[in-house]
Amino acid sequence: MRASLCLLMVIAATSPAAGQDASGGAPQTTEPNIIVTPPPTEAERHRELRDFTREVIRPPHINQPLAKFAYPVCVQVLGLAPDDATVIAERIRENARVLGVGADPKPGCVPTVRVAFMSPAAGPATGWLTANAPQLAHLASYQRDRVLAENGPVRAWNKVAVRDSYGQPIQLGETSLIDPQPISRTDPLVTTEITGAAVLIARDAAEGFTLGQLADHATMRTLIDTGAPDGVPPAPTILTLFDDPEPPAELTAFDEALVRELYDASRNAKPRRVYNDIARAAVAAERADER
Repeated sequence: MRASLCLLMVIAATSPAAGQDASGGAPQTTEPNIIVTPPPTEAERHRELRDFTREVIRPPHINQPLAKFAYPVCVQVLGLAPDDATVIAERIRENARVLGVGADPKPGCVPTVRVAFMSPAAGPATGWLTANAPQLAHLASYQRDRVLAENGPVRAWNKVAVRDSYGQPIQLGETSLIDPQPISRTDPLVTTEITGAAVLIARDAAEGFTLGQLADHATMRTLIDTGAPDGVPPAPTILTLFDDPEPPAELTAFDEALVRELYDASRNAKPRRVYNDIARAAVAAERADER
């Protein structure tokens, strides 16, 4: 018995330790190499969000400012139970007030923002509208094409009026002579005003979302001339509501910066300046959340 015990001790002493190879080298490891990537600098993040803003806001015509409402909006919601429609309409109005757009609270106001939830009987979204649809008759051909080319369960458009320095509408392709001539380069020669907005949402696609999410998505699709972003956005946005498996629960910091800075800018501000202001505000909001 004592001889057997001694033999086991000798074998244990001469065997390689657990985790070492037979040659006595260092312990084997299967952990992957991890490359640490530093977060973007503030300047890099600003450029990223500026470029994303340029993608989100539909580009204006050459030498025209970005379109926005000039007066408080009047909201109408159709296609839902009255109580649900009231909640969504009030949420859109509240968003408009908080973000500097303004909202008309009077029940008898003329709707300038219409949100309609389409029943399954209306068929798929691809069949809701055609190039000859009366709802799109006021749009330029390129605007109609943009609406008809949209994918997913939402269709949205804005009616935009281009005005001269006297506030008179300018038809597309029309040349306007300014008399007297502007006294400086900063005088508002041309402004672009959203005079009405509409968004159609498939009612069956809206199932599972909160009324707040639906209202916030409609807010973004009507208060600015925009569409759903392509691919994975560099910042969370309620615009991805129907594409993101885990969409935001409400307007994000980027969404709020987008609308607030657009409406805070002068009516004839250069788009480039507005893009920079939006990116700056969005980066500042991100930095504040990190503290």
